[in-house]
Amino acid sequence: MTDPDTTQKSQVLCKHCCHPIPHGARICSICRSYQNWFSFIPFSSTILALLTALISVMGIVIPLLYGIFHTPQSEASLTMPSIDGTTLRVTAVNTGDASASLIRAWFSSDLLAGATKVKLRNDDDALLPPGHKLLVFDIIPLLDEQGSYQHSLEMMSYITQNKPGPSTKIRFHVLQSDGRFAIQEFALSADDLFKLFRANADRCSAIEKVNFENGCIGAGVPAEEP
Repeated sequence: MTDPDTTQKSQVLCKHCCHPIPHGARICSICRSYQNWFSFIPFSSTILALLTALISVMGIVIPLLYGIFHTPQSEASLTMPSIDGTTLRVTAVNTGDASASLIRAWFSSDLLAGATKVKLRNDDDALLPPGHKLLVFDIIPLLDEQGSYQHSLEMMSYITQNKPGPSTKIRFHVLQSDGRFAIQEFALSADDLFKLFRANADRCSAIEKVNFENGCIGAGVPAEEP
């Protein structure tokens, strides 16, 4: 036989309709109202369900609306330059949501000729998508083997005297997706120039036919006498 006191203790009154319901029940079987923290929200379960559905729909619609009214834009810049002989490496960082592009790179130097080339090793890397990207360049000075070797000795004297070398900068033209552009530049130290000239001397020593394209023609070669 069921103890009335035990049965009474196992039941509680609904917080809304005051109908007896089992202890621990989350929803009243009569008025369908919640008994947990949802009961403090002054909405019916139907309204709560509609609000939940509305939030779900908004989660889908808002990104679509953002895509319609938002114009993707790039925010690209170059950082962390590193020179290893005639090889230049920089990291492209694009924090935007559209691709930028690298237009060109060139030298501004009191020592190197204006025709010195800074060639992107892979042309596809000129496109700078969102994220990080390593760019590798080949530096081709307009210097022959002997000229490169002499310049390396000059740079060695700057290094031993702890003096800065001739002003030499590499400049980059970066074009953003919306037409904005920026010119970034990185200065080369005397040590960087020493490594560049020494590596270029080694490179030219291995080239059989020097010409303007490989840069090892230097200041030019005398015309052959008839």
